[in-house]
Amino acid sequence: MITIALAAWAGCAASLISLLAVLVGNMRLLDCALFAAVTLSAYCAPYTKVEESFYVQAVHDILKWGRVNDAFDHFAFPGVVPRSFVGPLAISALTYPITAFLGKLNDSPSDTVTERISTQLLSRLVLGLLVVWANSRLRSEIRRIFGRRTAMWYGIFCCCQFHYTFWTSRMLGNTMALVPMLLAQKHWLRCMCSTSRPAKQRSYQIMAAVLIFTSVVLRFDIAVFAAVMLVSSATSITWRAVSLSATALVASVLLTLLVDSYYWQTRWMWPEFQAFWFNVVRGQSVEWGTSPAHYYLIRALPRLLLGALPFSVVGMLRDTRAARLVGAYAVAVAVFSANPHKEWRFILPSVPVLNICAAVGVSELYQIVSIRRFVTVFAMLLAGSSLCIALAMTYISSLNYPGGHALASLHAIEQMPRASVHIDAYSAMTGVTRFGQYRTGWKYDKSEDLMPSQYQSFTHLLSSRPEQHINQGFKVIDTQSGYVGLQATHIRGILRTLASGQFALLIRQAPLVWIMRRDDAQNE
Repeated sequence: MITIALAAWAGCAASLISLLAVLVGNMRLLDCALFAAVTLSAYCAPYTKVEESFYVQAVHDILKWGRVNDAFDHFAFPGVVPRSFVGPLAISALTYPITAFLGKLNDSPSDTVTERISTQLLSRLVLGLLVVWANSRLRSEIRRIFGRRTAMWYGIFCCCQFHYTFWTSRMLGNTMALVPMLLAQKHWLRCMCSTSRPAKQRSYQIMAAVLIFTSVVLRFDIAVFAAVMLVSSATSITWRAVSLSATALVASVLLTLLVDSYYWQTRWMWPEFQAFWFNVVRGQSVEWGTSPAHYYLIRALPRLLLGALPFSVVGMLRDTRAARLVGAYAVAVAVFSANPHKEWRFILPSVPVLNICAAVGVSELYQIVSIRRFVTVFAMLLAGSSLCIALAMTYISSLNYPGGHALASLHAIEQMPRASVHIDAYSAMTGVTRFGQYRTGWKYDKSEDLMPSQYQSFTHLLSSRPEQHINQGFKVIDTQSGYVGLQATHIRGILRTLASGQFALLIRQAPLVWIMRRDDAQNE
């Protein structure tokens, strides 16, 4: 119920700030609304999933030790392909001064401050703030080119989309790449829509350098978007842009080689090149599932855009500048559609561009005097509906981290000075990180494929298969439930749920992680 209240508070706060921004015409308030939505989404779901594991553990290890050593998590769990430390290093550099200040404020050792789930949340908010700042820079350019009303609706659509608020604070390579990508899109707008040739040429140079850095260091698949952006604005290319791009390429490769060769303790380590080779050249990405060619168009984009979708179509049809932007990105999405393995986060950079198009659509329809009032009401209804969907999805998503909640429950239940905890793969994939392993004197182990006799060395288990350990001297002391689906019910059931003050969606939950203790653990 606390999580529900927080999610509702986040939605109400974002809505009120957005409404106030509309009334007073202050665009900065829309940035505050977006950050409020990002903050409360992160607070409702502070734990992480397996996709974020490398970056979260890397931030923890850098904050704790700084210099690489054998205790770094990636040496024991390197993942399928290596990922770059450049992003986590930047997040850690921005988070460290805050943790150092909090440590002095609380008179606590730095290690104690680092090894807390609150520091994990803080590092995520640093990333979220970077995205909001970059988004603000893009919104300012939208206002300069398309006008105040378009910029206002762009900000409103961003605040009301689940993926753009819930996921922009999550430690994914795609999210880290979104920060420079938003800045590049700002300069792309200037290249595509500005009338000043010198301004277009300067923006092209900056855009090319930023896109090269992002593709080489943070996410190799950004190269698809980079290609269409550079080609679509090729009329602004100059020899100076070519030379600066070559310099940016060399500098980016050297940066990732220096940083990642050090942290991976491997010569000539270029993580994104290895990811490209593994996923594209060798075609190994299909091992993580395949989707039909229409996945992005039919399923992903409607979920990403929500209420902005119909207005984005209008914007394309009524404004040639918006049509050129979307047309270029349509080529990029078509390239991603040719790859059998598909995930919505691969096309995350397309959301700001389509939101621009949607905002242009609202502004264009507003110019028709006979339907002006209807357009405003309809746009607010769609934005409000998107917000309601975002709230519901935030609540459901907060139930998808039983591993993290189980470890927190174990710490609340047990006050033993020493313990040895085994964390199974499912628990580790659903929320357990080193930030949560803060208890002094406790040992935490994530080893897989252990023999039955080896579990006797642990005092506690976080397990998704408790039946395997009942006969090994362990007993269940608590369970952690999680989301398993929606429960169909009739309208009376929904009304009864609302009347009781609970959430209208009837969520099915079931025990997913069992907290177990060895029978003689308290005697140690």
